[in-house]
Parts: sequence; C-alpha cells; structure tokens
Amino acid sequence: MIGLVTGGYGFIGNQIVELLSSEFSEIRILDNLSNVARVVRLPNVRFIKGDIRDTDATRKAFKDVDIVFHTAARIDVVASTREPLVDLDNNILGTLSVCEAARESDVSKVIYSSSAAVYGNADVFPTDESQPIRPLSQYAVSKHSGELYMAAYHSLYGIDTLSLRYFNVYGPYQRPENAYSGVISKFFYNARNNVPIQIFGDGEQTRDFVYVGDVAKANLLAAKSKAKGTVLNVGSGVEITVNDLAKIIRKMVTSNSRIEHVAPRIGDGRRSLANIGKAKKLINYGPEVKIADGLAKLSRFMSNNN
Repeated sequence: MIGLVTGGYGFIGNQIVELLSSEFSEIRILDNLSNVARVVRLPNVRFIKGDIRDTDATRKAFKDVDIVFHTAARIDVVASTREPLVDLDNNILGTLSVCEAARESDVSKVIYSSSAAVYGNADVFPTDESQPIRPLSQYAVSKHSGELYMAAYHSLYGIDTLSLRYFNVYGPYQRPENAYSGVISKFFYNARNNVPIQIFGDGEQTRDFVYVGDVAKANLLAAKSKAKGTVLNVGSGVEITVNDLAKIIRKMVTSNSRIEHVAPRIGDGRRSLANIGKAKKLINYGPEVKIADGLAKLSRFMSNNN
C-alpha cells in the first residue's frame, strides 16, 4: 500500500511519516520545503519537492497512491488576519488541488488535518463535533472550508474522506517562532534562556494540549478504520490555563524568566476542551501521553538538541 503525506517535513507531517513507514510499503512526501521541521530519511520514504497549489505536480505525486494524509497548510491565525488572501491561496485553493488530484488518481481515502479553531468560542464543554462553527479568524474559515471540500468529494465521488480537528498540538520539532501553533515550544525556549515568557491577555484562557505522537496515531487509526465522510476531534480531553502552563514550564527548567501579560491577541478563543468520544467510538482513538509526561518528553528533547 502507498501513502502520501502533504507537508510531510512539517511539525505534524514528519511524525505521521515516521509512524506510517512501518505500516505502508511506500510513503511519499509532497512538500515545498517552506516550513521544514525535520527531514525524514527512511528506506521506503520518497521525497517529492512540490507545492500542493501546483495541480500538475500534485497529480503526478498522487499517481498510484492509496491514502493521502493532507497536513500541508499555513498554520498561523495572526498571519491569516494580516494576509487573508495568502491564507486562502495556501489552505483553501491548496486543499481543493489535493481533492482534485485525489479524484483524478482514484485515491481511496483522504485524511484531512483540520483544526479546533473552527469552533471559535464554543458554548458547550467538553466541545463535541455537533457544536456550531464560529470561526474567529480567516485561518479557521480556511480549515472549515477544507472540511466542506472533504464532505463534497465524499458525496460526489465516493472518496473516503475524514477530517480530524486537532486541538493544540505540541511536541518535538515544533518551531517556537510561531506563537500561535508553538506556544509550548516558545515558553520552553524563553524559559531556558531566562527571557520573559509573554502571555496574551490574562492567561486564564484554557487550552487542550495534545501530544504530537498521539495525533500521528490518530491519523494511522483513521487510515485503518472504516470511518468516512465525517469529522472527529483529536485532543487530550484535558484543559489547562495558559498561566499554569507557563508556571509549570518555568519550574521544570528552573528558570528565572518573569511572566509578562500583554494585550489579548486577535483570533484567540477563551476556552478549549475536546470531547473525544466520537473519535474513540469510530477509530478507537485515545490519547496516551498526559500533559505532564509530554512536557517532560519535550524538555528532554530540547535539552538534547540545544
């Protein structure tokens, strides 16, 4: 069986590639090298340099592929509010290109990396997949658009699509410069260098942090399952305030960094907590790494890769 991971050198993509390499005869990576977290070199992993917005390149890469894991995206809420057309080009047009290539190449299944950002400020916690879609940013709009394309291509062409709504993913190889998607890595980086840890707003906002290894496993479970034509939350089912997160990290690395609060950031939700019951039922997903253990893993990784 042949699998393909768009954005396979990215933060989440590289973890998926490594996990899939022992399950598939061949794994292809389609990546434009614009946001490399780690280069994966394994005997059955084949790299194809290309951009998902290039329809010809995408079509060629998808030839004879059985399952596509679509992780390639511009992942930055704040940047999407500054440059919405760039966000549209990468995340919406790029996803449509992936759908068309999957259709033309007779790909049997597409696993789409979506985001819990689509919920915005939810009313119900833990938040399940039936809650209203209330995007607070162009990034969230683009992710929901991708879900709708998945649903349409499932209905129109019979492709087994599945959209995974990731909550706040963290772990090794996450780049700290992206304050939106890399808040834990950013906090560790600042704490280790004894520079201020900056928190947007009062810090009492909560987040559901899920370890990247659990997200990779969710993708593998989704590929093996019979689930199709739906959306699934992928989180930890546990929430923590940003203030508590900063304090834990500062203590973990014995840092003198002070915690600074600055103005709230556009596009940020107040609370985030996943109901993962549907994913448990349909793909047997269950997070294995608790936040304390995940932070310890990441701390060791950063110490060894300083």
